[in-house]
Amino acid sequence: MERIYKEHVHIDPESLKDFYKKRAVDKISIDIDAPVVLCGDKDKSKIEAWTNFELEHRFPLLELDENSVVLEAGCGTGRISKYITPIADTFVGLDYIKEFINIIQLREDIEKKDTTYFVHSSIQEFVDETVSFPIKKKFNRFVISGGVLMYINDDDAKEVMSKLVERFDDECLIYLSEPIALDGRLTLNKFYSEDLENEYSAIYRTKAEYQDMFEVWYNAGFELKTNEEFFYEDIKAQKETKQWMFVLQRKKK
Repeated sequence: MERIYKEHVHIDPESLKDFYKKRAVDKISIDIDAPVVLCGDKDKSKIEAWTNFELEHRFPLLELDENSVVLEAGCGTGRISKYITPIADTFVGLDYIKEFINIIQLREDIEKKDTTYFVHSSIQEFVDETVSFPIKKKFNRFVISGGVLMYINDDDAKEVMSKLVERFDDECLIYLSEPIALDGRLTLNKFYSEDLENEYSAIYRTKAEYQDMFEVWYNAGFELKTNEEFFYEDIKAQKETKQWMFVLQRKKK
């Protein structure tokens, strides 16, 4: 139950999985579309405000159209997925919590075309091809909305980002919303959160650390288009971290 500053320590992915299984139950009782960081907050107006802000001010950065082939990592219970599937040609949503995928499959408010897939898989399993997938198309949109890399140790995250390049189309846009640390890397390792009423693990990297991690994408021709605080007025109101917005894009030359 540690709160570790600046040091690089590994978090336990299995303890995170246990945490999220519990969240699957909690999310239904609180709000099915609650971002995990707000699951401990019973004020539903904040949950609605998060999504409303994202849809108005961030979602347009994704530049969705009828030709979009979208991969969403950490789709959860479909909070943002439900706004993507009606527009995109093809959509694959991944989550490593089976209970979340089960919830999505039952949701009638999420449009599911013949080319819409929700798959029980981690992003690591996806890039390693240890889980069979229904399509072989290259993706021209990659989405993380809320945070996924924060739950993956550095070496694994860098490997994922490197292998993802092979799955991206020549023209591709990356839409990342992740929490960052403001003053220096912060790792929660099985730390008991009063808000979440549970042990919680996460890695809050600095902007500079993410820039280093993006190098593999820069080398593949991506350019950083957006690099700024996610909210205009911070909904989370946490002292040591902020939700951040990164958009990277590669275009044919």
